[in-house]
Amino acid sequence: MASTVCDTRVAPTDPPANLASDVVSPPPWLDPTRAPMLSVILVGQRSLAGQRRGRFVAGSGAHPARMAPDLAAHLIADYTRPGDLVFDPLAGVGTTLVEAVHLGRDAVGMELEPGWAALARANVALARRQGGTGRGHVICGDATRLPRGMPAGLRGQVALVLTSPPYGRTMHGRVDHRHGPIQRFHNTYSAHADEANLGHRRRAGLADGIAAVLAGCLPLLRPSGVMAVVARPWRRDRYLNDLPGLVIDAGLHAGLTLIDCRRAIHAALREGRLVPRHTFWQLHVAKQTRAKGIPVSLIQHDDIAVLQHLTGHDGWPR
Repeated sequence: MASTVCDTRVAPTDPPANLASDVVSPPPWLDPTRAPMLSVILVGQRSLAGQRRGRFVAGSGAHPARMAPDLAAHLIADYTRPGDLVFDPLAGVGTTLVEAVHLGRDAVGMELEPGWAALARANVALARRQGGTGRGHVICGDATRLPRGMPAGLRGQVALVLTSPPYGRTMHGRVDHRHGPIQRFHNTYSAHADEANLGHRRRAGLADGIAAVLAGCLPLLRPSGVMAVVARPWRRDRYLNDLPGLVIDAGLHAGLTLIDCRRAIHAALREGRLVPRHTFWQLHVAKQTRAKGIPVSLIQHDDIAVLQHLTGHDGWPR
């Protein structure tokens, strides 16, 4: 994962030009026969291990911050139809792409780190072997420079941009506490500290990077397209870092309009009560903060900022 040389090849079986359909159907959220979407999404009924089991190749678990597959699938189903194009500019190991392919959507991902990009390609290929009817490919590139690096034929074709920026360091990785002091592992995006990787930036640089990514996605969206950005507040020491608020500010700075805020609940509903699904590290940080006399809660949700580029005189996309 330490290599900084970016292989810009795409999967040879999925030429970019073939991923853009000439037929654009109305988005599902404009269908008057469908019930309105709920602002709350329950994604904790299955464990994350259960959601990922058999769906990803070996090595994918080393990525420090992966979206819940059930959440990705839910958002793709809410905002797209089969055959639509989904784009993840911060693809990681390809969770968004995998779920899109399984749901019959086409998908493109961009990932800066060559190692993660290779795993994303392998995961897309696995989804195809498992019967996924969508097509997908991964481009290794810097999403803060979008739309550079994207095939010209994909401009104006994307129905949904679905992504998640890097979380804070207290949310990253896994721990082993069975043999003495806590040992953290799988908690970095790369071995180098290149700030082109948003995971290495401080708060101000992260905000600028997210704004650049979202602004670069604008030319790729079709007129009715939306962006859904998943983020979670996180704690460091005694302070709560409002990453979802930072994402919304970055989106507004990029010229987007916030059209919806949704919440993904990771706790499981069991016999009328919520059962937490947390990592050891999340629980450890919450306990440490409470021990300092601060009455914090155990974070069990993601915020989903739904953004759109509104250009019509009445505020609706043209």
